[in-house]
Amino acid sequence: MIAVAAITGFSPMGVMLVQNHLERQELAAGEINQTVLLNHSLFTHADTWRQLVIPQLNVTVTAKKFLTIKFAAFQNSLEKLVKSTDFNELSDAEMHALLSHNLNETVTDYIADARREGISSAFISNFNKWHKRVVDILVRAIEDNVQSVVHTSQNGKMYAILTAYDAALGATIDDVEKTLMSTNGKLGNF
Repeated sequence: MIAVAAITGFSPMGVMLVQNHLERQELAAGEINQTVLLNHSLFTHADTWRQLVIPQLNVTVTAKKFLTIKFAAFQNSLEKLVKSTDFNELSDAEMHALLSHNLNETVTDYIADARREGISSAFISNFNKWHKRVVDILVRAIEDNVQSVVHTSQNGKMYAILTAYDAALGATIDDVEKTLMSTNGKLGNF
């Protein structure tokens, strides 16, 4: 998004507003297709958090590095999944298996990346204790949406699931704050 802003001359917020407008237009047309999925606000939000919000947080360098790794992992993984999958061709069981595998693989990968970048096992373990509730809600949202009969297509289900991921990523920042506060009573020094 930052690169698009530089190329077009729009501010990052302007790019986000245009993207949200395009997403609303496509949704108004009545079809949730791959373009609508790729323009989901999750991708704009994750990019904005990584580029603008996380660097400005009043947390440790370790926490910023961890958040950046996690947000990038989910943004990249979900974008790749949306680009490579025609969800409308999947049964509910196939979609659930694919999304469950993708979630587990992404978590495993970002934790491995965090460890390679020097994030301590203690930090990751403390974070996981706080973040378990969010993960449980996300897993349930995936299950509920895949099994839902109110959506008219598998792409509609995927759109709802991307919305759940968006909320989960937002909760990640709160869980990092809780991790730091529970460890040493302040946001620094972990």
